[in-house]
Amino acid sequence: MQLARGEAVSKYLRVAEISWTNRVVYLADHFASSTFFILILFIFSQLWKTVLGKSGEVAGLDSTRMLWYMVFTEVIALSAPGLHNLVSEEVKSGDIAYKLVRPYSYILYYFAAYYGEFLVRFITNLIVGAVFAYLNEGPLAVEWAQAGWVVLGFSLAAAINFLVCFSLALLAFWLEDNRPFFWILNKMTFIFGGLFVPVEAYPEELRRISYLLPLRYSFSAPARLVVDFDYAFLQQMLAGQILWVTILAVLVTAAFRKGVRRVHVYGG
Repeated sequence: MQLARGEAVSKYLRVAEISWTNRVVYLADHFASSTFFILILFIFSQLWKTVLGKSGEVAGLDSTRMLWYMVFTEVIALSAPGLHNLVSEEVKSGDIAYKLVRPYSYILYYFAAYYGEFLVRFITNLIVGAVFAYLNEGPLAVEWAQAGWVVLGFSLAAAINFLVCFSLALLAFWLEDNRPFFWILNKMTFIFGGLFVPVEAYPEELRRISYLLPLRYSFSAPARLVVDFDYAFLQQMLAGQILWVTILAVLVTAAFRKGVRRVHVYGG
């Protein structure tokens, strides 16, 4: 039994490794595509300098930490692969029927592939963003003893992003076109994910809504943890992330099983 589990884990690690290798080949393209990222950071760095000056703060963050905050939220957003689009197309085209007979979990396969590509994108985007922020605002003081918690927070944030997008992709089992849902998700990320401003700076009612949604735990919370580390905030963030990973994993599994039954019924 233990051997079988070990082989299963190694199988998905191999998928992640292949995904990583495939993206490393195009590493230069990743750096080249960061031009838009730099433009965003430049615009907001000037905004925070003008609005906050040397002593102003937003949700306890000065202009320097606000820029670094945006670096991390944007890195998470820009590093997310579009693998859910492949899932959506496979479901709509019927190619998923061929994937279902293969000796691996369909969900875990894409989860492993997602993480492999995410890591490459994350590292390249972080290098670009960190260099820009360092040259414009100076270094960000981070204790190495806290690095493990930060890595855990970002890993769970990536898992939430994957599960949210995968759950929407599975709507293709029931809907002809699920793209409008991704458009809505993208707009919600700007607001409830705190992509540009920490959700702690929102009016009370909007902040409460943000706290009830998973987007805060995949963007705003891990980014704030890096720039303003606090163990009480860490515990609250990890509790929310673990809760949402569990809820979304159950939702995705249930939706996938129900959708697969439709494939069997209509596809034979």
